[in-house]
Amino acid sequence: MAPRNSRGKAKGEKKKKDEKVLPVVTDITVNLPDETRTVLKGISTDRIMDVRRLLSVNTETCYITNFSLSHEVRGPWLKDTVDVSALKPCVLTLTEEDYDEKLAVAHVRRLLDIVACTTWFGPSASTQDNAKSDSGKNAPGALDKTGKKVTTKSQATTAKQSSSSSSKEVLMEAEGEMSHSCPKLGSFYEFFSLSNLTPPFQFIRKATKRQIEDISENDHLFSLDVKLCNGKLVQVEACRKGFYNVGKQRILCHNLVDLLRQLSRTFDNAYDDLMKAFSERNKFGNLPCGFRANTWLIPPFAAQSPSVFPPLPVEDEMWGGNGGGLGREGKNDLMPWASEFLFLASMPCKTAEERQVRDRKAFLLHSFFVDVAIFRAIKALQHVRVNPDLLCSVGSCDILYTERLGDLSITITKDASNASSKVDTKIDGIQATGVGKKDILQRNLLKGITADENTAAHDIATLGIVNVRYCGYVAVVKVERREEKNDSPQSQGIELEQPEGGANALNINSLRLLLRRTSSSECSKPAAHLQTSECEELCVSQAFVEQMLEESLARLEQEELEQDHFVRWELGACWIQHLKDQKNTEKDKKLPNGKSKKLSLEKEMKVEGLGTPLRSLKSNKKKVDESNMKMQSKHSRSSIDGVIGEVEDATSASMESQHETTSKKNELALQRLLSDTAFTRLKESDTGLHCKSLQELIDMSQKYYIEVALPKLVADFGSLELSPVDGRTLTDFMHTRGLRMRSLGHVVKLSEKLSHVQSLCIHEMIVRAFKHILQAVIAAVADHEKMAVSLAAALNLMLGVLEGRDSDKSCHVHPLVWRWLEVFLKKRYEWDLSSSSLKDVRKIAILRGLCHKVGIELVPRDFDMGSPHPFRKSDVISLIPVHKQAACSSADGRQLLESSKTALDKGKLEDAVTYGTKALAKLVAVCGPYHRMTAGAYSLLAVVLYHTGDFNQATIYQQKALDINERELGLDHPDTMKSYGDLAVFYYRLQHTELALKYVKRALYLLHLTCGPSHPNTAATYINVAMMEEGLGNVHVALRYLHKALKCNQRLLGPDHIQTAASYHAIAIALSLMEAYPLSVQHEQTTLQILRAKLGPDDLRTQVSYQIQISSEFTFPFCVGAFESLTPL
Repeated sequence: MAPRNSRGKAKGEKKKKDEKVLPVVTDITVNLPDETRTVLKGISTDRIMDVRRLLSVNTETCYITNFSLSHEVRGPWLKDTVDVSALKPCVLTLTEEDYDEKLAVAHVRRLLDIVACTTWFGPSASTQDNAKSDSGKNAPGALDKTGKKVTTKSQATTAKQSSSSSSKEVLMEAEGEMSHSCPKLGSFYEFFSLSNLTPPFQFIRKATKRQIEDISENDHLFSLDVKLCNGKLVQVEACRKGFYNVGKQRILCHNLVDLLRQLSRTFDNAYDDLMKAFSERNKFGNLPCGFRANTWLIPPFAAQSPSVFPPLPVEDEMWGGNGGGLGREGKNDLMPWASEFLFLASMPCKTAEERQVRDRKAFLLHSFFVDVAIFRAIKALQHVRVNPDLLCSVGSCDILYTERLGDLSITITKDASNASSKVDTKIDGIQATGVGKKDILQRNLLKGITADENTAAHDIATLGIVNVRYCGYVAVVKVERREEKNDSPQSQGIELEQPEGGANALNINSLRLLLRRTSSSECSKPAAHLQTSECEELCVSQAFVEQMLEESLARLEQEELEQDHFVRWELGACWIQHLKDQKNTEKDKKLPNGKSKKLSLEKEMKVEGLGTPLRSLKSNKKKVDESNMKMQSKHSRSSIDGVIGEVEDATSASMESQHETTSKKNELALQRLLSDTAFTRLKESDTGLHCKSLQELIDMSQKYYIEVALPKLVADFGSLELSPVDGRTLTDFMHTRGLRMRSLGHVVKLSEKLSHVQSLCIHEMIVRAFKHILQAVIAAVADHEKMAVSLAAALNLMLGVLEGRDSDKSCHVHPLVWRWLEVFLKKRYEWDLSSSSLKDVRKIAILRGLCHKVGIELVPRDFDMGSPHPFRKSDVISLIPVHKQAACSSADGRQLLESSKTALDKGKLEDAVTYGTKALAKLVAVCGPYHRMTAGAYSLLAVVLYHTGDFNQATIYQQKALDINERELGLDHPDTMKSYGDLAVFYYRLQHTELALKYVKRALYLLHLTCGPSHPNTAATYINVAMMEEGLGNVHVALRYLHKALKCNQRLLGPDHIQTAASYHAIAIALSLMEAYPLSVQHEQTTLQILRAKLGPDDLRTQVSYQIQISSEFTFPFCVGAFESLTPL
């Protein structure tokens, strides 16, 4: 942060000195109550809150919940905000504290959470485990059940056979992972499962409160029944000092684990086995606990009871858990939202420090409002659903219900039951704002071209809107201002809190509506009868969906292709930035002579995306003066020529005068529409846009959109500066540049040489098209009992394989679905669907996208996408709300992140670390250390530190990011997937190759699930898998992965792309390890040719490749370093 201007020089020097201090890995010693100690690996910027987090993921202390931390100098009860760096020495003492009922319940919940991985996530990777255990029994030095070494004559032979079979298994596994087959959804949760272990206990239940003589009424909290793994039932009493067992041997312990360990040797052994498995799974942390049901595939344990959906311990209300978020109790529904948002817009924001204070207030207020708005919207929607008086036949946009709650206005409308209808759910659209289409277009464009660090926080109208789509209805929750005479907004001084540092934010999936209600009569029916009944239901529902599609198709075909000129405000911001960058680039060009300067001036006048060259607006007068001088020098011409010259001069002067008059009018018109500061900012941008009329600005912005923004997006896709892996990341990349998803057809046409980009765009268009069908089905089905079967029938119609009909043209797609999709994509995206487009469609990716966009939860089952009916009624479990809200964080923090990325790309590692550290500090201060928005800053800084060689610190940051992403974003979110891949490379560099391989294969599984095998990110991950397989001695397996990556990069990016060079280089290393030196040199020569052409001879990677190529033999450590310099994370 920059020092305050009002401070003296000494303060500025001190600030500058402090900025040079970068975080380092710190050992944090914690003395435990049992007189042992544990050493935690932290960062020097950590606080006591972070130490608590580290203790919760440490196998020695994860079961301890209610404690305080003290320091020999700072004293007892250290606050969460105390910096670890201020504690000298960094030695803390953990002191157990007394419980109240809430804390004691939370302690039980933690123990249930720790053990959940043994039962909740289905079978673990049992085949591999069994193979390892079988080979381990006969391995040299193995132990028998008594603990003695087993010795046999055939140990060497057995070991050789075991090694051979293990090698074959690795090869077979590699073939499966590299194949184009769909990933198995049934094994989605295997990565987190430890079902091969015996759970330490069978259940923990609350019992009727017992009367215990030794415990006073005031100290007694509640009673428990615990059934251990050996079947023994233990009665436990929770009291303020801890947990107390009932029986002959009465023991008081502060925590349940210690108590049960003393009572049962079986429990002790089972718990030790579990902790050992945690350590073997990942010795650095990332424990398989603390999860929430936040993914479109529900946990296997919940799938066993779909009508009840037993919650994971973290969300179990019986044990004090919930789905997260604020405002659940409804206490703050009547909060003065309007005045608080108004005060927010009036807060000082000139300096970075002021903006940080303002952004923190904005973030907390907006997060609180969004949570309250969603809860109130769901409550209102449930009221509408159960009220038959409101469910009469209404039009798709008629208002069913309105509610006013203080400053909150809630409006409920029915969703469209016609799949061709477009319901406006934009938070800045006509429906939400009540503003006309033309006014919205103008407002967004002006907002964009005058945007700065304060734009998002000052747009309180957009911040105060949340849109919720749920169960066939659309709810708009809006903050409405009351007209008040007092012009100066005042805050009510409400203290906004952020428990757990931003962790446990609202899990929208926890607000699910279960679709399965198993009746007693249904349970009594035989399985054959139920199957027949379900088939009949599916047939009836499919006929219903087909009829709905026919009506929609008829309406679509009558619809005229119209140009919808909606503008996202981000487009204006990117446009201004583009013009500034272009001008700065031209200024940097130093040309020697006057002729070159003239050419430079002409180039400056040609600004892409503008109707009139900008520089010409300022140089017309100069041109007129030059023409006058020329005419004076030719005074010897005839009088007729002189008259003509005077006429031309007068005409030019008149045009100049008219131009100036028009510019003045345009300026005045814009000044009336903009605030003084916004207009001044636009004028000082030196782009000339302040002289343009609104219509000119609209036309020029559209030209920039088509001629610059879209081609630039595709160019960034080609260079891999942007690499979307699914519809969500593709949408994010386009929206942040102000590009609309309706341009997907145009992007496909521009991406002719990027087949993976075309594939992603086509998949996203299909998902967005099919989304309308499912939303229409949900809106049209009145009977709740028929919702699941109707959705299953619709999914079968869209994703099943057609049988018994002519399906050559439609690639085994139902003719009606094919025709509807063909017309829809033409009308909405101006894209002509062909059968070749559907040949390589990944149906699992389509299914995943649909579940995200529509809000559907499914059982984790291996769906047979090659059958006519891959989905059953029982596969569809629930509907969840889908909401839209404005993004609110820190513009300064995001800018620092971009600066860090740019510095990293340019190889300026010191700058990258500095910017990354500042960005993280900014986002932690605004969003909290464990909020989902902060995870991206942890992840980026980890990558930057990795490139500096600080693998330990990089690993700690990336583990923080992964823990947040898994629990806050979802188990298959693109950020979660990236964290797995990055963390694997970090583990590899720390020489934990087996652990690295486990995590990189999880990343590969998710890549196959999202973007499939034909994607640059998948190819890069193949290279990383190969690197780790080679580290384990499986060179032949590594070579297979490398050849797969090479073919993929050649096909997708071309034979001369930098990533293709990385593949050649990696193969060269593998061949050298196999002592195939001539082939190795040949591949390295190809690498060198590509690098010289793309990067130049002076680039470090080119020089490394040259050094390797000229050497007669490779040295493995040197090659690995070079390898990683070419392999992106």
